[in-house]
Amino acid sequence: LGPSFRSTLRPYPSPPLSSYAATCAMRPKTGLQYSKAFLFIGILVLAGVLFASDWSLSNLPGSVLIPQIVDSFAPGEEVANQGRTTGAASGEQRPHGDTLGEELSDGAAPAAADERLEATTAVAAENVPAPLEQDVVEAAAENVEVAPAPQAPPPLEDRSVEAPQEEAEAETVKEEAPPPQKKRQRKQDEPGKYSPKVHAKGAECGVQGYNFGIIKIAEECDKLSAGTETCGGTFMFSKKHPDWHCRCCTQDGADSGPQSPDWDVYVVLSERKAADDVGDDGKPSDADGSSGNAKGKSRGKFYKNGRECGKQAVNFGRVGKPSDCDFLVAHTEGCGMQFMFSVARPEWACRCCSPDGGEDGGPASAVWDVYNARTERPKVFVDVPTAPPVPHASKGLPVAEGDRPDWLIKEDALVVDTRDPPGSGGILIIQAVLSDARADWGKSSGMRPHWLRAILTTNRAHARRHGHAMILRAQPSQPQLTRWQWRNCGMKHMEKCLKDNERENFNWEKHLMIKEYMLSPQNFTHILMLDADAAFVNREHDTLRQIASILEAKGKDMFLTDEDWLEHGEGRINGGLMFAKNTDFTKGLFQDTFDAHLAGSAMLKNWRIGVDEMECSSNEQICLNDLWQGKGKLWFEPHAMMASGLIYNRGAERGGEKHIDSPSVEVMHWMGGSKANAGIALCNGPRDFTGDGPNGYGCRLK
Repeated sequence: LGPSFRSTLRPYPSPPLSSYAATCAMRPKTGLQYSKAFLFIGILVLAGVLFASDWSLSNLPGSVLIPQIVDSFAPGEEVANQGRTTGAASGEQRPHGDTLGEELSDGAAPAAADERLEATTAVAAENVPAPLEQDVVEAAAENVEVAPAPQAPPPLEDRSVEAPQEEAEAETVKEEAPPPQKKRQRKQDEPGKYSPKVHAKGAECGVQGYNFGIIKIAEECDKLSAGTETCGGTFMFSKKHPDWHCRCCTQDGADSGPQSPDWDVYVVLSERKAADDVGDDGKPSDADGSSGNAKGKSRGKFYKNGRECGKQAVNFGRVGKPSDCDFLVAHTEGCGMQFMFSVARPEWACRCCSPDGGEDGGPASAVWDVYNARTERPKVFVDVPTAPPVPHASKGLPVAEGDRPDWLIKEDALVVDTRDPPGSGGILIIQAVLSDARADWGKSSGMRPHWLRAILTTNRAHARRHGHAMILRAQPSQPQLTRWQWRNCGMKHMEKCLKDNERENFNWEKHLMIKEYMLSPQNFTHILMLDADAAFVNREHDTLRQIASILEAKGKDMFLTDEDWLEHGEGRINGGLMFAKNTDFTKGLFQDTFDAHLAGSAMLKNWRIGVDEMECSSNEQICLNDLWQGKGKLWFEPHAMMASGLIYNRGAERGGEKHIDSPSVEVMHWMGGSKANAGIALCNGPRDFTGDGPNGYGCRLK
């Protein structure tokens, strides 16, 4: 059986034998094709007889080609040519040179192989034409090449049994099934496998242990909390607002926190461990007393154990471990190259020693140590980078025509000014329209979103009707990043750092604007900061003079609203509406809050309003709540009042929008996903809120 015969038998890529026989039956046949088909069937019948008699085919010419032919027409039968223990299925130790036995035995008994061959022969025989004349067969056979019998391969080593060769030949050797694969256990901290466990739903920590900054997912917050000494077994995290930061609770601070629908307290599920640079004795774990640094090539080493700085320079606030403090100190010009840090009490802050020998002469301490900063100090201290300005920032906004008033600050734009008398005093409405990375507020290069145009036009109509001034800020102040934010970003990847801190910094822009216009020579009597997704909906009421009258009656300077339209929202400030009377207290207040934001975790000391020391390193709403019911309450509460959000700052989501025509609602606030409905509510309802009609700036669709 030579190559020419095999090529004739393989006209198509390995079809089943039955299909091949049927195909042959339908094709016109030549004499040579009939002879070859008949010869092939005869070989198959002979093979079946030999198998039934349990004969060996190793000495027959071309025997090694039989399984190849069978395999070519039966692709479903797998053929293993190497590394197989022969005769395993039959219980007989076949000679290693028995090629047919090695190639056809795939865990099936010889009887099964016989049945397959007999079935194959029967199927093929049904489609074979009448026998050819003998002379035709002989003529075809003369052209057939006969392959020489192969030499037997060397015996295979049986590694499964260490018995003598005689015993191995006498005993049945069975293939061992592969061991069952163990189902991989899911680890709790595997990405994608984390399943958070809620300790208290809709609540905050009673006492916070550490603020880790912006963390995108609860799993990462879990890991950070597990690796920080000051954290207990719980942490608070807002899935809806991850920009509110990941914050762990202290060991006893998981319970009794204020209720909040956007916060949840979770159980720490990651393996608890000490900080990576802290040993069992509370000292750095390296043999030389040094610590690693994830942010830079640093190895902070003790300068003096059990001591404080003789003279402190900069307080960086809460820092998790000495290596992080090391990085901050090395990149701060006002610091020497030593710092004091308490591993036992990291909440006592990272503090650098002054550059004029402040590392020496400090008092002894059981919990403080003075370290050498080992991060390489830059040759030139680079200031916080400035982002490129937004081109044509006010394009697409309802800016008043005519000359721009010189009392406007930075690149702010005037919408309307109907104060009487003009040019001095009166009430100023401020709205910040800062285009974020997601373009929720529209792009300055095109038409603004329908909902935004409808809201701004509605507020313009209210200001025009009741004699107020209204301005917009579309260009964020520079630098947008604070020094501590830039250091926390490792002082690289400015665009990513800007994006990570964008939401918070845009909210803090509101405090900066109030501060700037409180100090304006225009001497505004009152200033309203209103989010750009909130609108006056009671056109007939002069809402702002009504609020000013309430402040006068109560002897207060600051008007705030809560979220009592939400479950558990009563008493919690919503920063979307802040109305301030222009007094010494409010001037100092907004200077203090913005300065506290700049200070970050280092905390602003000696506030103008009287607070000794307080941190405002998160969003401005949390800072206001801390002033209202936290550390600043003693100084803040006598000057501020809280009004019902149901009246003066009604959330539009969760069915709130249906109250837009209620005579008791003064301001409607379309927060979050409800923004898209604002244009429909203000333009398509029974009342004309915008004052411009359906084809005006606020309501037209194109």
